[in-house]
Amino acid sequence: MHFPLRLFSGCMAALMLSGCASHQHTIMEEDTSVDAAASLAITPQKNTEFVRREHQVITGPNPPKTDVVDPDVYQEELIPVEVLRTGRYQLVTTRAPIGQRYLLEQTIHVHIPPSVVTTVGDGIRYTLNNTGISLCAGHENNQRLLFNSPLPATHYQLGPMSLREALQVLAGEAWELEIDPVRREVCYQQRDIRTVETWGLVNNAAGERGDQ
Repeated sequence: MHFPLRLFSGCMAALMLSGCASHQHTIMEEDTSVDAAASLAITPQKNTEFVRREHQVITGPNPPKTDVVDPDVYQEELIPVEVLRTGRYQLVTTRAPIGQRYLLEQTIHVHIPPSVVTTVGDGIRYTLNNTGISLCAGHENNQRLLFNSPLPATHYQLGPMSLREALQVLAGEAWELEIDPVRREVCYQQRDIRTVETWGLVNNAAGERGDQ
């Protein structure tokens, strides 16, 4: 009779120990979860940026009422290009081309007829047709000499190139191209040849100097 009682007591003791162990494990899990949450709550945020913004304020009793139109197409060279879609595969820019803003930069392609044009002046005038620019009268002797010179055969066909370059080619390297933007008139002045340097060779044996 003592044996079943001892067996019952042993079973009860084992159940109590297992219950205590399970309760302790639950407490440890709860403590662990609480600690993890607490550590997340106090972790500082990363990648935080502070952006400083500035703006202009007009002060004074009489602020300016007028200003230069911006952007100024005659001051700005690097202007973002805006385009319009006129077809499925076609885009058209909305900015004025450089040849419209500066007439000397317009592209020309000229075939000068030899039967009509014979002199350099005739060739320049023919090239300037419909460009919005005219040729000066050429009152100086050297200008008349240039305008009355025969037009070289290689100049009967020009372009495609800029009008500025064509006018310089027609006159040649001895002449500088000038423009009056108010009258839209071009003219030529002879280059200053006094700045041209001359070089000579020295014959050391004979002690003589010769120009080259």
